[in-house]
Amino acid sequence: MAVGTVSTRILTDIANAIRYQAGVATLYKPREMAAAVSALDGTDAGDYQEQPYMQLESGVLPESVFSDIASAIRGQNGESTLYAPGDMAAAILALEWDVGYRIRALLLDDGTLEINYYERRTSVTGGRIVQVFEIDPAGYSSASARSYDSIKLLVKKVYIDSTIAGLGLTNCNYWFNVFSNCTEVRGFENLSGMTSTNQMFTSCSSLETIYATSFSNSGLSGSLMFNSCNRLVGGTDGFVPSTTSGASVCKLGTGGVLTDPNDDRRTWFWVHFYADGEGVLTATRTPDATRELVASGRICAIGKYVGLGFTPWDGVAGATHRQNLTSATFAADMAAFSYLNLNFLFYSCTSLASISGLGNLSGVRSMRYMFSSCSFTTIDFRGFDPSTLTDLFYTFSGCSHLTTIYADSTWALPSSGITGSQCFYSCSTSPVGGNGTAWASNKTAYTYFRIDTASTPGYITAA
Repeated sequence: MAVGTVSTRILTDIANAIRYQAGVATLYKPREMAAAVSALDGTDAGDYQEQPYMQLESGVLPESVFSDIASAIRGQNGESTLYAPGDMAAAILALEWDVGYRIRALLLDDGTLEINYYERRTSVTGGRIVQVFEIDPAGYSSASARSYDSIKLLVKKVYIDSTIAGLGLTNCNYWFNVFSNCTEVRGFENLSGMTSTNQMFTSCSSLETIYATSFSNSGLSGSLMFNSCNRLVGGTDGFVPSTTSGASVCKLGTGGVLTDPNDDRRTWFWVHFYADGEGVLTATRTPDATRELVASGRICAIGKYVGLGFTPWDGVAGATHRQNLTSATFAADMAAFSYLNLNFLFYSCTSLASISGLGNLSGVRSMRYMFSSCSFTTIDFRGFDPSTLTDLFYTFSGCSHLTTIYADSTWALPSSGITGSQCFYSCSTSPVGGNGTAWASNKTAYTYFRIDTASTPGYITAA
């Protein structure tokens, strides 16, 4: 640890600044000063006594004394300034404290935005406060009118404290609008009773979870409340909001986007998208370290996704664009999932020419738009159990290169509880079943997703 000679006047100035802010006469040793700065909260004890400079003009101190004091100052003012020892007294004297009960949004150093109602700026989650904003209880007329709009992209998580619950807030329009890097919201039950939520979560493209132990949406209204929340999945049945979903889906239970943290029924698998064009779908969170990774993310196994925007190959352009996906593999460990919805998984992946590992899947319910517009010529369902399928709507639509579908000789769709119009829509005359049945524009229903025989025409070849 570095040591150096320092003027005692600097230490006296720092100590006097602390004493002034705290209103005390305490004598501080150099190593006690950082803690004393951190303890400042705007309280003036009314007993400030300035101390004179010491006769000893200089002394030797470890560098850590001043680095700790500087860190304490930054912890108080939320700035990133590098302070020289001679600047520290002035910085301490410049500290101000936000006092009085207010609704505050506190940005913490871990990316959490904590919303609470206390007499002073206080974090109940324990993070270091970086910036503080006052929230207008009357609400906002636009996202840009928010006091905290400038930090919207820095927020990774939101925590709404229980102190908010008793305030009777009604207008939460735009509160989290375009928090595009935020993945979860906790404490949402503390907003129960609000009535207006226009565009509250619009364009929260990374948001997966809104936790609430309870919630009432009685009297709640709000247009486009969850517009472009493509990853948001409710914790009961995997419900995913559409672009036009309003306040009616802001609820717990079936058809709701909220998740009870004590009853979260969702499971997740991981997708690793590599530079060679392969996407690996697996129960394993860690990607292959020997391969160049383009993107990685998780997908809710029961999620009823309604469009693009939830996979690692959904980038607008560049390496993560879906057209760069050329092959996909379902790993053996995917067999661990007993309930899967695979809606839109490879939708419009126009370069996807190879899919393997479908036999590792079980309990698949929905395959809505799953392979729409892919470029593979053959696909192998051997080992795949179709008995749980419920939705084959547009599953192979636009697969203009598809010629052959393989499956076990025992393949049989459920006799009831399944739908799927236009399963083979616009397949451009390519698919041909094992008994010679050729695709036709009037033979596109899910019922043709069966083994081709003389008595039951279909597009599957038994193998």
